[in-house]
Amino acid sequence: MIGKIISHYQILEKLGEGGMGIVYKAQDTKLDRTVALKFLPQHLTSDPVERERFVHEAKAASALNHPNITTIHEIDEFEGQMFIVMEYCEGETLKTKVGRGQLAVRSVLDIAIQACEGLAMAHEKGIVHRDIKSDNIMLTPRGQVKIMDFGLAKLKGASRLTKTDSTVGTLAYMSPEQIQGEDVDQRSDIFSFGVALYELLTGHLPFEGEHQAAIVYSIINEEPQPIARFNNQVSAKLEDIVSKALAKEKDERYQHIDDLLADVRRERKSLEYMKTSQISKEALVSKPKKKILPIVIPASIVFILAVLFFIFKPFKVEIGPQKGAIAQENSLAIMYFENMVDPHDTDRMAQMITALLTTSLSEFPQYMQVMSSQRLYDILKLLGKGDVKIIDRTVASEVAKKAGVKWILTGKLLQTKPNIVLISEISEAVTGRILATQKVSGAAGEDLFTVVDELSPQVGKALSLPAEAKKELQKPVAGVTTHSQEAYRFYLEGVENLNKYYLPEAMVSFARAVELDSTFAMAYWYLAFANVMDYKNESAREFINKAARYKDKITQREKMYVRSMETNIAGNYAETIRILQEIVRQYPEDKAAYFGLGAISFRNLQNYNDAIQYMSKAIEIDPLYKVAYNTLAYCYNLVGDFEKSIWAINKYIELAPDEANPYDTRADLYAYNGKPDQAIESYRKALEKKPDFYMSLPKLGYMCLFKQEYARAESCFKELFSWNDGNVRSIGRSFLAVIPLYQGRLNRGLEILSDGLSADRMEQIGGTYNHWKYWLKASVYEERGELNLALREVETLLGLHGGGGTDSEATRPVRPYQAYLMAKSGNITKAEEIAQTLKKGIDQQDTTRMYNYWLALGGIEFAKGNAKVAVEYIEKPGYKEAMENQGLHYTFAEAYLDAGALDKAVALLERVLSTYDTNRAVDPISAVKAYYLLGMAYERSDWNDKAIEKYEEFLNIWKDADPGLTEVADAKARLAQLTAQE
Repeated sequence: MIGKIISHYQILEKLGEGGMGIVYKAQDTKLDRTVALKFLPQHLTSDPVERERFVHEAKAASALNHPNITTIHEIDEFEGQMFIVMEYCEGETLKTKVGRGQLAVRSVLDIAIQACEGLAMAHEKGIVHRDIKSDNIMLTPRGQVKIMDFGLAKLKGASRLTKTDSTVGTLAYMSPEQIQGEDVDQRSDIFSFGVALYELLTGHLPFEGEHQAAIVYSIINEEPQPIARFNNQVSAKLEDIVSKALAKEKDERYQHIDDLLADVRRERKSLEYMKTSQISKEALVSKPKKKILPIVIPASIVFILAVLFFIFKPFKVEIGPQKGAIAQENSLAIMYFENMVDPHDTDRMAQMITALLTTSLSEFPQYMQVMSSQRLYDILKLLGKGDVKIIDRTVASEVAKKAGVKWILTGKLLQTKPNIVLISEISEAVTGRILATQKVSGAAGEDLFTVVDELSPQVGKALSLPAEAKKELQKPVAGVTTHSQEAYRFYLEGVENLNKYYLPEAMVSFARAVELDSTFAMAYWYLAFANVMDYKNESAREFINKAARYKDKITQREKMYVRSMETNIAGNYAETIRILQEIVRQYPEDKAAYFGLGAISFRNLQNYNDAIQYMSKAIEIDPLYKVAYNTLAYCYNLVGDFEKSIWAINKYIELAPDEANPYDTRADLYAYNGKPDQAIESYRKALEKKPDFYMSLPKLGYMCLFKQEYARAESCFKELFSWNDGNVRSIGRSFLAVIPLYQGRLNRGLEILSDGLSADRMEQIGGTYNHWKYWLKASVYEERGELNLALREVETLLGLHGGGGTDSEATRPVRPYQAYLMAKSGNITKAEEIAQTLKKGIDQQDTTRMYNYWLALGGIEFAKGNAKVAVEYIEKPGYKEAMENQGLHYTFAEAYLDAGALDKAVALLERVLSTYDTNRAVDPISAVKAYYLLGMAYERSDWNDKAIEKYEEFLNIWKDADPGLTEVADAKARLAQLTAQE
């Protein structure tokens, strides 16, 4: 079968064979994706009635769309044999994983939660699996659970008791009612999953026997051995959970998988984590910052993007039954005002009227829901009218119906000189019946704000709003925005650029706005936002303080967002979460608040499944919320669902085809998943859309670096030298050093770094931008064995962030490296003193901050030659988050190798070298030494062919390396010895 083309699938290799058929890996030549083809035994589908039942079941199962269920793409037939086309999942079954050794309780619970979530979705659709077992549950390399073979177990004969190994394996997981031929429901799946859970916790099956009859007897009549007999780390509560799932009588079991899921989640929470809807202080603390420069990673700015649209979006608030009912009933779409004086609206006059009127009428969301101009714009794009500025009543009605609003307000700007004249019209969205018209004329010299202040009460009167709402409308809109029409124009320009991730242009616009109005609070807020995006926290703090100083000039909702920004900049994520949850409580339809909760789950808590739920909620509120699709794509990728990540980013591209950022994100996804050629294509597409989109250019450069196209990489990095922004020029100088460092030309790399620092000093550039240069210099000196010089660079780096006394969030992650270098240089006492400083004043339950302490101790022990002890420290709670750091990948792998944990070393290094992301590029020495280390791991595992391959790759990249590097000489010697053995 290998190489054969069946339909539009080319068979690549055989993956496995069992009682339910043979599985092949194949390439879908139409959609260019890898799939799995499962050919069913002919005897199972030879009966026409049975075949029809199978097709019906498989179709039902194919409708299941969940991250923890293997997707069924297609059912077809080839030479009389039915086959199923399924999602291809890399990884191993739980049966294989548990066969390699007992799993940590925390890991088992993480697996259980995902499996329960998948089963819950199937049961909700009325689908029972009937063959849940550890062999039917996969675990991907990124830790994502995938339940396989939905829709197969109902086949006649599929679960018949025969003496094949596959059905004996299935038998041990069957519920008592299934074994006895009774009708089964979701509770049978719960029993089977209880068996798998017991197996994961103990390494044994709860019901065993030497033959089928003995297994059947055990399932029906015997109780399993206590879990504690095999695993003393399992709590009494967890044992109770498993026992309840394994109850002989189905009425005594969990009745719904959701109930089991809830108990498992509570048990997992008791160990360490929690759901974000019940955040505790242990999880809501700053995660350790990476030792790299994260400037070019769009995912790192997601929290700030949470509030990009909150001024210009719909609100529907349920403060109480009466007011909530009013808000639901009263909803208004404010359409673009048509500028009759300047149809192109060059000065944004009509846009400002629309935005100001939206702000004014949105001040009482308990009485009326107002659709934002941004939402309007998105709906127009969806209707193919994205460039329309003049909206007639027909188009307005179409948009309003799409938005589900009750009323439409359209208007025209008739005159600007000598005075401003506006007219507007309110009509019913469904019938088109005109309810009222308004006309306002400002006196000569009156500005736009005054005219809008006159229009707002007239609109409120026409809509028969309550007296309290009408009173609110008497407040001047300038009181919650700005008194400067020109400042407001620049402000809107800035928001428009930020919507597209065009950061430099946005910063210029907001700066102009505060120049014109030094009390413009929200312009300061956006300046803070932009500086956080640009990793200038001190500047961000300065601007958010100014926003807070003028908080009397913003709405109540905006005050909450200002406070959330303050706490976010301070690293107080617990308070940020609390504020966002309060916004959600007051404004249930506030998509930006849901986005913010998702962003913190994603960025700060690394709780990707929760982030997916929050982002999905934001998209449910607004299906055109493009920034949510952007973050959702990253989240799906991080839970190992590449196909869904591409689906999400393609939705973003569909919504913003002319913007650069969606293509940049798609390139990131390709890079992360080992597809550098596709990544290069997408980065180029981003730069084609916007040639000065600075986030894409360096990433395009390091894609070329990984492909060893050094001249192209250098061209990309040097292009940054011509940027107007000095910080971008500094980034270019740093990346230029990466090329020789990646090649092992350490001396040349040091020269470029020193020149770069000199240029930074001349341009007065500091902080994050030359932070990375000092770190790279330290890594070079460490590689050369000049530990005192490495320590000097680390101390300089610490000094940049005021690290002389009390550590800040910027300096804490640097300390473990300092302790390791100190220990490696022989000063164990000083190294241990540094480690102890990381423990001072820290809550012992704060796994994030405590992990810096464990990492420091691990580094010290590794430097002392105690690899096994080092591994115990580095695997303390928090290590999964730390594994984002490329440099730590190498350190961990080296520790695993020295400790004899070859499987862990191989798995980690293979993952590192299959990923082409930013983290790998910015630690270039470790990135290449990973080939050398993987070669050693393969060699010690007796995989000599693979070892030879990795040594050759390493030596090829470092063929021009500086003389005297230990790894080069050792790799050559090992390669020669292995080659001689062939």
